[in-house]
Amino acid sequence: MAAAAAGDWTVVRRRGRRRGDAAGDAASQPDAPPPLPVTPIPWSPSDPSLDPARVSRLVDRARAAISRVAASRLYGRLLLPGSPLRRRLALLAPTRLSLLGVGSFENSPSSRLQLALAALLRRDLLRLPESSAHADLFDPVLSAAECAAAAALGFTVPGVNDGCRRRADEPTLFYMPHCEASLYDALLAANWEPPSQLRHVCVLGNSFRNYAIQAEENRSGPAARAKHVLAAERFAWEERVSEKGGVDDDDDDVFNRAFNETSWHFFEVDDAADLAAAVVHTNS
Repeated sequence: MAAAAAGDWTVVRRRGRRRGDAAGDAASQPDAPPPLPVTPIPWSPSDPSLDPARVSRLVDRARAAISRVAASRLYGRLLLPGSPLRRRLALLAPTRLSLLGVGSFENSPSSRLQLALAALLRRDLLRLPESSAHADLFDPVLSAAECAAAAALGFTVPGVNDGCRRRADEPTLFYMPHCEASLYDALLAANWEPPSQLRHVCVLGNSFRNYAIQAEENRSGPAARAKHVLAAERFAWEERVSEKGGVDDDDDDVFNRAFNETSWHFFEVDDAADLAAAVVHTNS
């Protein structure tokens, strides 16, 4: 897994690739992730250009990606009525969607597909009102043009970088595509107590089961340091997204890059003792 440049959130790609690298996804990156902010810090795009034609092209490309994902077999399976996933979502009844770590959806086709999935989840599964206050997205690499395009698609972009230490004030679906383990860990830590708080959280992102396997294989690696992720894996209900679901066979590789090893996670925790015991067991 490759890390993003220092100062940005660490965003990973399987097969050793890095999201949002316009010069080529194959560049090798260091293993150590950059530090996350401990408290929210002011943020603004490093690329402030707001050329209207550029924004318009980006909105059109994003809408094309939405149509493409909506027509895919992958998305059709998510809409199956009566499935365990649909029942879980109905019980959670999320009223907010946060897309975190999406990367540069101007430069990355995979990021555009992930943005498209978030837009469709908001529209079809969460049944959120059209108000953009109910959906947001963030990644430190976003440009001003991408922020404007996101707003046109109904997403807000916060003006602070909280390093994913974001407490869910309402039932929230956090879609965090291919993020580093430290980002999932920061999110869980922010929502760890009381137990009822964690039950308000759903995470769509890298498989926690896979992180547990990685931690066993490498006791000093990034996954092994994600103590809340490893503890939560013990009481999480996880269901993997099948990425083999393009419109036709030619699309499968693109969909695989965007959605590979992605899982839904809901948290079944009863009391504070369960949380404390899980962390103690993970640290032992």
